[in-house]
Amino acid sequence: MRLILYSILGAVFLRVMIVDALAVSINERAGNHFRTAANNQEFVLNKDNVNEAQFGLLRTYDFDGKVETQPLVVEKGAGADDLVIITTMKNDVIGINARTNQTVYRVKLGPEISSQDMDAWKHTPTWGISATPVIDAATNTLYVAAWLRKTANDNFLRDYWVFALNPLSGGQKSQPVRIFGQSQEGNGCWFNDSGATFRENNQVKQYVYPKLRAGLALTANNGLVMAFAANGEEALGGRKNPHGFVIAYDTRGLLQQPGFSREPAIFCATAFNSWGAGIWHAGGAPVTEDDMVYVATSNGTSNNGATDLSESMIKLKFINSTAGSRPELQRVDYYKAFLDERTSGKGCLWDDNDSEVSCGRAQVNKAGADWDFGAAGPMLVPGSRLLLQGTKDGIIYSLDKFKLGQNDRFNSLMSKPPLVSSYYGGDLAQNWDRAQHLNRSLPCPPRNSPDFNWFMPCGDPEGNRMHHIHSLALVQRDQDGAIVYVWGENSNLKAYNFTAKFGVLPTFRAEGNELASVNLDSPGGMPGGLLMVSGKPDAGANLPYAIDYGSSIVWAVYSKYGDANKDFAEGQLIAYDATTVQPGNKLKRLFRTGDDNNGGLGKMSRMIPPVVANGQVYVMIYRVGDVTNCSAPDNQLKVCSQLKIYGLK
Repeated sequence: MRLILYSILGAVFLRVMIVDALAVSINERAGNHFRTAANNQEFVLNKDNVNEAQFGLLRTYDFDGKVETQPLVVEKGAGADDLVIITTMKNDVIGINARTNQTVYRVKLGPEISSQDMDAWKHTPTWGISATPVIDAATNTLYVAAWLRKTANDNFLRDYWVFALNPLSGGQKSQPVRIFGQSQEGNGCWFNDSGATFRENNQVKQYVYPKLRAGLALTANNGLVMAFAANGEEALGGRKNPHGFVIAYDTRGLLQQPGFSREPAIFCATAFNSWGAGIWHAGGAPVTEDDMVYVATSNGTSNNGATDLSESMIKLKFINSTAGSRPELQRVDYYKAFLDERTSGKGCLWDDNDSEVSCGRAQVNKAGADWDFGAAGPMLVPGSRLLLQGTKDGIIYSLDKFKLGQNDRFNSLMSKPPLVSSYYGGDLAQNWDRAQHLNRSLPCPPRNSPDFNWFMPCGDPEGNRMHHIHSLALVQRDQDGAIVYVWGENSNLKAYNFTAKFGVLPTFRAEGNELASVNLDSPGGMPGGLLMVSGKPDAGANLPYAIDYGSSIVWAVYSKYGDANKDFAEGQLIAYDATTVQPGNKLKRLFRTGDDNNGGLGKMSRMIPPVVANGQVYVMIYRVGDVTNCSAPDNQLKVCSQLKIYGLK
């Protein structure tokens, strides 16, 4: 008995020593600036102990507001314990001790907005911090963007502000900055245009509100990057039109260091008289590498030039402040996916326009397909040229970061055809045939046909299926070998062998059995599965986020029943062996939260993936209706959130 006790205590002591020596912080959305959704410094959880006997729910923490942002984890940020940082739609920044569940601090950044005029589905009662913050470890600074009322009693005029906080205490390190200004590339857009207002019932309102969903990002040359969409996707005319924006500050200016500007660099993705190109990324942050920034845009106007960049991948260069100058965002390259409709005229841009343009797939003033090239955030494979983008058409596009392709939507792809990833795995010839029918931007004639014409439309998705992609994850072994995971709406988790070699096609590897949103027809059932992978580092790879295949686990929160976008979906947390392939090309399941009709998790948060760090898994859910410690404006549904913390029992 004494020997057994010593063995148990020894195992616990060893685990503590391992965590103490090899702990990790999660400072940004998807774990790193490549957005691989990977933590390769996980030494506690592994394929042997993540099971129903040893792994389960440890603690919960209730919030009195809705949470739409990913938790951040600061290793030893609460003394000897990890600090979990959560931000809410009530503009609260909350630090929690990951072991004791005690509140370390709670800071309110300003008055949140009552969102009844822009809450399409009537389940977001307030709007405040909606984008995952980022921690700059070099300066120990937490950057948060909060949406505030201009004055405490005026709910109709609203401003975004950037705050620089101490992540360990929530205290302000400098004065916050209001985001405002005109874009720099000459297309005439204004961010948060104070002149774009109208009067209704003796109240002044803004036509278009910028909306910040995508997480914040940092560049290697002191840039803080934010990517915006708007509260509408329709032509309103001139300065009233919604636009996608990328905005970047020099962090030295935000910290009020002398000689650096506190003005923003502003890039507008469409022209003054155009509309759309919002950047959503399902909450995912832009990819950054050195001074480069990659964002993917969604519905809006487009043309054969480089001015209107809806449904596009955009590569920008951040030029920081020098001698007090305003920083800049320079367009370097772009890729357009869906320029094939050739629609123009009344209702598309301005009334007398007759140029060759596309108004995107969310057509103006009439029903249209909602394709959103930027449905997921981009992912850059470390140590390679390979830039991946998941879209609402269920396809993963493999782009070359050094030559995105611009208006050549086929020949510059690193693998041709692009991977129809969330539909059917296996035979690539079948994938090519399906690609022709699933996506109008792929050619109808056979590849060898003399009549090959990129612009010929092929019709709507086969069987009305649109397995939207909102999340990607990567287990990378070396520069040539990796596994990409995707879980589309109304589909199951799929794994593909990917290489960064030009022209080499990905191959189907394996899939899970569980189906997302089993009670809904496609399209519908957002978001499918939201993913993260964990494991030990691959010591021989010489890459920053390479993962040992023998220890890697792929985690997901998915909508087991229902739609987490328009309504509330019953969710499930699930873990698979990331690399083992069982007979029938099936992934090996390690753990899931319950087998009952509800999935055992609760109402899943629609855009927050699980976060794995130092032996614990952090999962956000919604609490809906008549729940305690939760308030909402009059006549609005109460919706608040809860953090669930899982680990070894």
